[in-house]
Amino acid sequence: MARGIDGLESELLFRRGGPLEQQRPIDYLAAREPVYARLLELLQDAMRGEASTRLAAAWSEREFHSSYERPLMLLAGLRYDALSDIGAHPLHAALAQTPPDPATATADALAAALSAARTRFWSAVRERAVQTNETARAVAWLWPLSLLASAGEQRAVVLIDLGASAGLNLIADALPAVWSDADGAPVPVAPRLEVVLRIGFDLAPVDVSDEDAACWLRACVWPSDAARLARLDQAIACFRASSTQPNAPQLVACGLSDVPARLDELPREPLIVCVQSIVRDYLPAAERERYEREMRAFLQRRPRAALWLELELDPAWKTSPTASVALTARFAAAGGAIRELVLARTTAHPQQLLVDDDAVTMLQSALVVPPRRT
Repeated sequence: MARGIDGLESELLFRRGGPLEQQRPIDYLAAREPVYARLLELLQDAMRGEASTRLAAAWSEREFHSSYERPLMLLAGLRYDALSDIGAHPLHAALAQTPPDPATATADALAAALSAARTRFWSAVRERAVQTNETARAVAWLWPLSLLASAGEQRAVVLIDLGASAGLNLIADALPAVWSDADGAPVPVAPRLEVVLRIGFDLAPVDVSDEDAACWLRACVWPSDAARLARLDQAIACFRASSTQPNAPQLVACGLSDVPARLDELPREPLIVCVQSIVRDYLPAAERERYEREMRAFLQRRPRAALWLELELDPAWKTSPTASVALTARFAAAGGAIRELVLARTTAHPQQLLVDDDAVTMLQSALVVPPRRT
């Protein structure tokens, strides 16, 4: 855990090239987004001047729990200000133009973007959090619901998004399927179990009906990633349209460690499917421990009636660029024992799943409940 700007300089440093296992998350980001690589270089010097004093004041009460959270926060804040001030921002061509122009990211432009006059930037880094709402991560629930349906499961589903932000993953079934397996074949996400209730829990849910909030989500998408930005805009439009539907997603302000108690209030007949995606590293250690303990206890109170799906970075696989993220399924078997299965491995922005067929078969055989005879 880091507080304020303590240790920030070491997070801004990065090495070009070198073995993947020696790189930090920020190295990966630098390799993928040239304009961000340039800004990170410049920020190392900028954070030794007046901007450092202002940032220390802005973050004096904030704690950060992953090595990539603060660099991403700074970059997203700059991009948000640029997107909100089209044409006039000193880093407009670098951060708000399509495609971005890294050559325009100069020391003078960055200094102007970090000046005290850029109040929108300073408010953002003080008050907001990085929230990408990467809907490609919805494969974490779409695919398992298809697997269960193909194995004969017939129960309806209550879908729970843990750390939902704006809740866009709750409506990802309205978006195009973009996933394939190791052989390039489409990953089946339909037909799947019917979702009758959609609830997202987040400490500070984002309301995408507010255009400024939607702008922040766009700012969290890297400048050159036009495909992700287009998918985000499509998801925002779908979420806004869904608000008038009977099965509209519900967003609830709630800390994750308090969610399991809320889940006990749900009816026992549908299958409760909880999903989280790249949430774990943002939680304080004590809260994370309590949350995971209470989630396991909830599963044991609902044997074969609740499924906890987790798409999270796997430190044991950090050397693999295509399998650094594990899709894990947890549930309580009929006797109450917790089962944990890694169904597939992928990346933080899933496109290809490296499927474990044995784990898939075990999930289907252990969790599917035969329909009642009448």
